[in-house]
Amino acid sequence: MNWLNNLEQAKEEASKSKKIILLQFEMDNCGGCKKMNATTYIVQKVIDEMNEWFVLLKQDLIKDREIRKSLGAYWTPAFYILDQNGNSYFHFNGYLPADEFRAMLRLGIAETIMPRGRYDDIINIIDKDLNELVSTTFYPKLLVAKETARYIKIKDNSQLRKTLKEIKTTHPNSTEAKMYFWDE
Repeated sequence: MNWLNNLEQAKEEASKSKKIILLQFEMDNCGGCKKMNATTYIVQKVIDEMNEWFVLLKQDLIKDREIRKSLGAYWTPAFYILDQNGNSYFHFNGYLPADEFRAMLRLGIAETIMPRGRYDDIINIIDKDLNELVSTTFYPKLLVAKETARYIKIKDNSQLRKTLKEIKTTHPNSTEAKMYFWDE
């Protein structure tokens, strides 16, 4: 993976490539960062998806104070999904194993491009290998993000309602299970 270390360069590359930026804050002796490198970043699907969907940027939490302050970053590893202008719409703090990380990336993409009307992209990205992410803690959120994109696109909430109702049964303790508010 080719990580950049300059935000301005990452924004230029994002504009040219029409990708969004995945920023990881790290620092010396970060145990979670070391574990990401040793376990998560060696998985081929993680590598492929990161390269396909993102311009990759790493910043040092201590040394890169300006960007840290602008984003309110305080932890490592911390992941921020940025648009081509460097605006953040999603972040996550901490180490994640490969499949949890892949699911988190999909949620970050959805949060970043949903306001831009890229509903088909969200649906396609979330659907990619979704069956491999069923056991992740993010799975109910992925289903809701996908069906929200579909609902906004086609103005029909029937599939979103059905999905939320199913989540009540399959993931009863999830936040998404509590989101179903329609009276039958």
